[in-house]
Amino acid sequence: MNFYVSNWYVDVDGNQITSKEQQTKLESKVMALLVFLARHQGDVMSREQLETAVWADQVTGYDALTTCLTRLRKALGDNSRQPQYIETVTKKGYRLIAPVHWDKASKTHPEKNKDHADWFIKKKSILFAFVLLIFSVVLYSLNKKTNDSPVPLGKSPSIAVFQFENLSHIANQAYFSNGITADIRTALSKVSGLQVIATPRDQPQNNPTRNIQDTRYSLLGSVQRAKNTLRVNVRLIDNTTHHQLWAESYDREITEIFKVQDAITAQIVSTLSIRLTEEEKRRVSQKFTRSIEAYDFFLKGQSLYVQHTKTANLMARQYFQKAIETDPAFARAYGAQSLTYADAYRYHWDSDNENSLAIAVVKAEKAISIDKELPQSHWALAYARVNQHQYILAIESANQSLVLNPNYTDGHATLAESYIYSDNETKGVEILRNVMHLNPYYPAPYASALGQAYYFLGENEKALSSLQDAMEKNYSLLTSHVMLIATLSRLGMNEEAEWASEQLDIIAPDFTLDDIARMFPIKDKKKQQNIIDNLRLAGIK
Repeated sequence: MNFYVSNWYVDVDGNQITSKEQQTKLESKVMALLVFLARHQGDVMSREQLETAVWADQVTGYDALTTCLTRLRKALGDNSRQPQYIETVTKKGYRLIAPVHWDKASKTHPEKNKDHADWFIKKKSILFAFVLLIFSVVLYSLNKKTNDSPVPLGKSPSIAVFQFENLSHIANQAYFSNGITADIRTALSKVSGLQVIATPRDQPQNNPTRNIQDTRYSLLGSVQRAKNTLRVNVRLIDNTTHHQLWAESYDREITEIFKVQDAITAQIVSTLSIRLTEEEKRRVSQKFTRSIEAYDFFLKGQSLYVQHTKTANLMARQYFQKAIETDPAFARAYGAQSLTYADAYRYHWDSDNENSLAIAVVKAEKAISIDKELPQSHWALAYARVNQHQYILAIESANQSLVLNPNYTDGHATLAESYIYSDNETKGVEILRNVMHLNPYYPAPYASALGQAYYFLGENEKALSSLQDAMEKNYSLLTSHVMLIATLSRLGMNEEAEWASEQLDIIAPDFTLDDIARMFPIKDKKKQQNIIDNLRLAGIK
């Protein structure tokens, strides 16, 4: 049911809030937080209550709620120091202090119901026309010859891999279904004759062809885990005909999850009649670990690492360490742990910060020594090297990850960063635009890197757009906040820059201008100074 919070109208299903002429989209978690607070308006809700309500099926770090609250306050135009909507109650929690009125009459905004009768007639007409259209399409499909060739959508077949739905009745199991999806996607991306497209985690599976343009196939599935058993359901859809090409249900012991992943990948390759080289066959069936316990620790760590916050980063590192202790030959866990150390150095998250980057290199090299054909390990080393200002070595490592997997988007992104920070921003932009085409649902760091490149090139409007895109994808990513403030200052948008500075102070209260050199490993020191100068204009010291 929709509702009002003060003068804001909240469209729950539409994930948006409206006030007069202003309309703002909210992320699903932010909307879930607002709804929960509205249902308990005036009551102090503890951090534990809010985390359970919003992230019931996920592993999350301490900063996730803080980030969500910050985004909600930003959308409502609220000030944490002088709140009109959400009040922080010291050592107790948070409460919604603005009045709430539930809209029992309609799920649409009342202002849109002035001529309700006319609107209803129009809706019926549109519905009737839609039914006629569907009927025509069905008749056309039934009368088509069975030997009609499918509509070509590209030189090589493309497949959108939807996030597998978590059907487990165990708390905090979303990381497991997310991890299985990611690994199947990774395995398929190693096939040179197949273009793999990721989808957002909240992309609905009920109509897979609706929002996936120019993608020939869709892979959908679900994962249900109960004690030591596992059920994985998958189906492959042809988006041009809307026909189901293949479906299977796997009921196995949890220890057979790797065999299930192999079976799914092999069946997709077979169904799409893709020929694999002997090298591809070997890489597709590559095992990261044979320990389900180590794999479980790894997936938990991975789900935390992508949150890009200090607390989540430390928790991720600990899970990766548990994976390594369980399976000392787990190369991918070493590579992932390397990333946590590199980020800790970059964002000044460790007390022993100066040694973090050296440890990151050691961990990545250890991963490569265990398995030199693992793209993730070379990517981790590239990321550490670029933070060491060793741009040539970073480019070599990133390129090696792409030799092993040409479709590896993280490798492409770090290659682009290496060029951007070594004074070849144009090359970096070219790579990032290509990788964003390869993965239309790219993560926040890609957009942040693109925004930085545009900033250094002096294309400020493009930089602003890319950085805002990055923050929409992950509000916790510090590089986006810092570069957004610098860009706003450069554009003379002083009020916006000052407000953005206040938001940065909320999520990173320890940030100072001294952090710029680590956060942006730029070869040209004048570019670093330019960032600093524009941050000073916004009041940052």
